[in-house]
Amino acid sequence: MSWQSARRNFYDRTELRLQAELDVGLRRLHAKARLLIGATTHSDPSERDRLATSVSRGEHAKPRWEWQPVPIETRVWRALDQTRHLAERSAASALYLPRLEELEIELLLLESLGQSKRVRPMAARLFGTGGERVFEDDPMTVLDAAHDILSQTEADPEPKTIPAFSTDGANLRDLMLSHAKQVGLHIAVRVDPSLIANAAVGERTVFIADRLFGVREARRLAVHEVFGHLVSSFNGRAQLLGLLAIGTARSYGDQEGVSIYLEELAGLLDASRRRTLAGRLLATHAMHAGVSFGDAARALVLEQGFSSCEAVTLCERSFRGGGVARDAVYLGSWLQVRNAVAREHRSLGELQLGKVSLSALPEVRRLLGEGLVSQPTYLSNLARSLGKTGAGTRPDTLPPSLATSLTRLEAT
Repeated sequence: MSWQSARRNFYDRTELRLQAELDVGLRRLHAKARLLIGATTHSDPSERDRLATSVSRGEHAKPRWEWQPVPIETRVWRALDQTRHLAERSAASALYLPRLEELEIELLLLESLGQSKRVRPMAARLFGTGGERVFEDDPMTVLDAAHDILSQTEADPEPKTIPAFSTDGANLRDLMLSHAKQVGLHIAVRVDPSLIANAAVGERTVFIADRLFGVREARRLAVHEVFGHLVSSFNGRAQLLGLLAIGTARSYGDQEGVSIYLEELAGLLDASRRRTLAGRLLATHAMHAGVSFGDAARALVLEQGFSSCEAVTLCERSFRGGGVARDAVYLGSWLQVRNAVAREHRSLGELQLGKVSLSALPEVRRLLGEGLVSQPTYLSNLARSLGKTGAGTRPDTLPPSLATSLTRLEAT
């Protein structure tokens, strides 16, 4: 072996040791920060019913929630500093350092749960408020897009006939497992009666609410959670860089955008779903503007035609934990992902190499060329077909101003 080869092998071993140490530190910080999700995704169904009754009667609905702060030990903050020092020496520092900054804010959010004056500025920094532009070169904001959708889209409800789980007949659990089998994923599906959302994903588990679903809704949830989130998650765990399993900076929103775009490719992004995405944005924007829970819910009922139950659920997702309004990212991220893919600047395969954001893709591509990132192991059929399997939502089915923005070349 030449001295050059010996030096290169030593360098490679040194880099691998550093990367392994960096990823261990990152995973530990992520495990702590993930408590934010567990602390804000559950609530008391009886309290939700009480609030919905108040809204339906025209009363001022005031939640009785209690969100407990989660103390962050001094050793966690020391670990964050140590992991930052390792990240600065990594070949992928441009990906790791921004994500560590996000993790710091998530940890601070945990310590502040229930304290709206502290929570809301941090939530706005992480997830936005709805006042942001959808596209860099277009004045349309996400709030404008939400109003466009709600003003020109009528609700199209469907009967709720599909249970979360049943020993006989169609059910959401079996549908989730069927979709996972198609892609080659081995997952578990659990019913969670206190879940605020219809569904949520863990590392290898889908949690679904204990309620009835519509047929379209059940199919949409299976596409969103399995073909979207779990495909990206499983691909990330197969990568050398542990960050791709945890998520690059801003990947939370863009991965929601990927999953919603897959719903569209499957032809399942119907009027009711689009209205829900827009309603979440309105509730979040109202919360950041200082509107009370009760007033925000009543506005959704009186001005936008949502039922009292729908309005309370939308507001609950925005006001939880003092205002940890992650829902601000859904609508804008969907529009940005669909635009990027339609213009062929990005591909779903790239965005599902792991939990990758649009802004991280240039660096991910560089690392792919250097062999530090590999091609995805799993890819949903919808991502392969790029929309050939269903009509979905096309620009001509969207409100005019929104459709115009999506078809303008300079708006990308």
